Amino acid sequence: MSAELKVAFSDWYFNALTKLQPNTQAKVNQSIMKLMANPDLPGLNLEKLKVCKDDSFRSLRVDQAYRVILSAQGNILLLLWVDHHDNAYKWAETHKCKINAESGAIQLFETELKKETEVPEQADPNEYLPALFETLKDKQLMKLGVPEDHLAAVRGIKSEEQLDKLQGFLPDEAYEGLFLFHVGQSYDEILTEREVNQEEQFNTTDFEAALKRLQTLSKFSVVSGETELEEILSASMEKWRIFLHPSQRRLATGDKNGPVRVLGGAGTGKTVVAMHRANWLAANRVRPGEKILFTTFTKNLAQDIHDNLKTLCGESLLKQIEVVNLDQWVRYFLRKQQYDFEVCYDQDQLNSLWKEAYLNMPAELDFSLEFFKEEWEQVIQPQGVTTCDEYKRAKRIGRGTRLNRKQRIDIWNVFEAYRRLLTQHGLKEVSDAYRDAADFIASADNHIALPYSSIIVDEAQDMGSQALKLIRAMVPEGKNDLFIVGDAHQRIYGQNKVVLGQLGINIRGRSAKLKINYRTTDEIRKWATNLLHGHPVDDLDGGIDDNSLYKSLTHGSAPEHVHLHTEEEQCNYLAEVVKTSEYPAGHICVVARTNKEVQKIADGLARRGIETHIIKTSEAGIKDSAVRLATVHRVKGLEFDHVVFASFNDGLVPLTWAMDKTADEVSREAHELLERSLVYVALTRAKKIAQLVSYGAASTFA
Repeated sequence: MSAELKVAFSDWYFNALTKLQPNTQAKVNQSIMKLMANPDLPGLNLEKLKVCKDDSFRSLRVDQAYRVILSAQGNILLLLWVDHHDNAYKWAETHKCKINAESGAIQLFETELKKETEVPEQADPNEYLPALFETLKDKQLMKLGVPEDHLAAVRGIKSEEQLDKLQGFLPDEAYEGLFLFHVGQSYDEILTEREVNQEEQFNTTDFEAALKRLQTLSKFSVVSGETELEEILSASMEKWRIFLHPSQRRLATGDKNGPVRVLGGAGTGKTVVAMHRANWLAANRVRPGEKILFTTFTKNLAQDIHDNLKTLCGESLLKQIEVVNLDQWVRYFLRKQQYDFEVCYDQDQLNSLWKEAYLNMPAELDFSLEFFKEEWEQVIQPQGVTTCDEYKRAKRIGRGTRLNRKQRIDIWNVFEAYRRLLTQHGLKEVSDAYRDAADFIASADNHIALPYSSIIVDEAQDMGSQALKLIRAMVPEGKNDLFIVGDAHQRIYGQNKVVLGQLGINIRGRSAKLKINYRTTDEIRKWATNLLHGHPVDDLDGGIDDNSLYKSLTHGSAPEHVHLHTEEEQCNYLAEVVKTSEYPAGHICVVARTNKEVQKIADGLARRGIETHIIKTSEAGIKDSAVRLATVHRVKGLEFDHVVFASFNDGLVPLTWAMDKTADEVSREAHELLERSLVYVALTRAKKIAQLVSYGAASTFA
């Protein structure tokens, strides 16, 4: 590559490239390499386009049929689009690539707005409504990302529906900024989050400076040399590897002066940010002998993250990142400490001990066995209560049954019996194991020195107090110590509500929230979010997490509910869905609430000649011809073009036995939120299409 020549790829370019046949992609890449090596090479035919509205546009000849459209800015080439030559030229006629004078970002946008600005034939119901953005000046609209070309169109917007119709013509940052302002976020807050100076203006001809700005880097990938160019052109085109939203990039890079908490709804890229954070720390802040620990709640998610990090970081950096789910780490650590107990994950075995301990309940008490289990899970274990005196002082916020001092003393007899039975069997619950591991680390006598300079926690909403106390103990407090990602709307493993500040994790001034969903359509997002409406959700630090600013950038059809009479009719319908879907079988996932229901669906589809694969471990090596089947718990962390929530029946959703075993009304409401969260998680795995299928009696959630 010429020492002076610079090249940057737009996300539009990569989107267009991935739609071409592999042999054509290879030809395009070869042409780009030749251009970078020698821009004056005869035969490349880098031609100026005469009919375009942007006089910087050029055409690069790939072969007789295909052309690359780029913007030539002195020694900088911005690759914008690639297509069959006729389509490429038509695309170039209706687009511009300019620097926004107020935001400083390079923006690629469509200029043709006729379809959205024509006067409607029928009366416009919004005719007498005030314009949504009438309080903002032109300069302010441009600061939010609106191109100067589109100011007039934006000025005419009077409803969110009209804003959505204009979305395809606006840069993403403009649509996002306008939406956030419309739903209540102040202009100043939006600019502060984006780190945009309200008074600064930018040179609209200095593309070299513009390419360094965060807003530009969310849409353009800058190549610094031939080696990097070859890596980009030979890599698969997962957008998360190359482009990060400015809010994501700010979180993923740079030093942080203590623990960071990142919230965000499903599909907002929390795990992507966490992986990029691990990559940045490994590349910039890990000293010899140190490691980054990346931990999450389940083993399957840890494997998925490890596989993605391998692609993102490469083998060299990955050696400095340890990816493991927390339970696995604790088992290994305690084994090294010659721990005398076995960590018990067998719920049936624990239930047996509970039934035996329950026999020690004093006669004057009248509490169910479920009450004792819930009290243990929500009061005793989170607060690390080990004695009756500690229990008498323990806080019981959120519990539905009031207790006096005498009742607490009597109740402790059952808890004491349960602990004694655990000890007799050489068992510890998971929370006990976490606490014991933290004690081992804290004890000066043990001289335990862990190698971690930073710990990244994904799916923190599913981790309880003892887990997070352990994580706090595993890394010294200080710069870049903890990076915690979670969303309580997706809490699907029990009622693990935590307050980070009470666990020694001070996130004050270091909290962020991702608002833009990049996975699902807005119609799917709305349906899933409405399912949780009216059910307050915590923010992992004692507050309430509000999803009102949560938005998707893509659109499609709303989730469809199909109700049938019998299980056989459901299997027939699912088989037809697979056969007629616009997506390959491997891009379709059928989800159900229980393992039993998943197996019944698998058997039914097999009888109809449909190849299936029940997701239990990593997806590596699974044939693309097989429809994926999964429980709602296992589908967490995955995504598919088409998701069908099957057996969406009364009794299964919500699960009757889980609801009926609750001790009181407060507990029942908490379990209902958990069941709603499971549906929320399942539907937000869908990128394009989400369906609900029931038979017999439909779920009350439908």
